Amino acid sequence: MSDAYGESLIKLDDKNRIIVPANARAALADGVYLTRGQNQCLFLFSKTQFEAYRLANRARAPEGMPAIAFDRIFYSSVSAQEMDRQGRVTIPPALRQYAGLERDLAVIGLEERLEVWAAATWQAYLDQYTELYSALEEGVR
Repeated sequence: MSDAYGESLIKLDDKNRIIVPANARAALADGVYLTRGQNQCLFLFSKTQFEAYRLANRARAPEGMPAIAFDRIFYSSVSAQEMDRQGRVTIPPALRQYAGLERDLAVIGLEERLEVWAAATWQAYLDQYTELYSALEEGVR
């Protein structure tokens, strides 16, 4: 899923499923991996990207956190899911609770993965960082 971009505002349905944005569905056909992300969001990986992320993080410990603590938090929350024919994925209760997911959600593409946010949390994140982003002049690739 190396081309996950954009933002989709979606709803969590009554069966706790989300509809995956159409442009990401083909990459997720072999399986979907959900896990805790940072800033109260969920990471949604394809099987291939999950494996790449797993291998990349095995080689280095996150700064300021023991590697074993990162591993315990990250891997204990992994949920392997299958996308149904309508492009829906179920969000397990523990992950919904972690991210504060209720009805209104934002799904954003972050190149190698999707992130699932409570819409209000995503908006607060944007409000916090948009001004800094807009002011960048140097160091932007």
